[in-house]
Amino acid sequence: MSDNPMNTAESVQLKVQEFLDEVTSLGLSDRFNDWYQVDVSAMLKDCKILNHEVDPISGDALVFLKSSLLFCSPELGVMRHYPRSLVHCFVEDKRSNNDADEELLFRGELFSVTPESEQLCWVRDCTNDHEIPSTQSFISGWMKWLNQE
Repeated sequence: MSDNPMNTAESVQLKVQEFLDEVTSLGLSDRFNDWYQVDVSAMLKDCKILNHEVDPISGDALVFLKSSLLFCSPELGVMRHYPRSLVHCFVEDKRSNNDADEELLFRGELFSVTPESEQLCWVRDCTNDHEIPSTQSFISGWMKWLNQE
């Protein structure tokens, strides 16, 4: 694709539409879906999305932009913007623990250093071995985004 403005604008809109399509496919309530399609899409209109993640249970989403990320929660009705410099990633591998009561095998956590009422805490927990590779893939994407120049 060339760098002409039309192709760039089209690719920006394509990434926004891919994100909105994934949200629509979740089968959220009409109110939550409308919130994404109207309010969130208006905020992202000219933003270049690098990646996104959507929680299929809650409908919450993370939208990765060049130097920041946007947390969207239809239930809370919030869109929270976090500069990349305030976001951190922790990984816990508990597979070698011998604690029979511990169900958690692996965890990746993306969180912010911000006031408590505004904190980001995006967690991917694995309680089965087969979940770990896909979680590691997501964490790899987080690390790539956190370390880009």
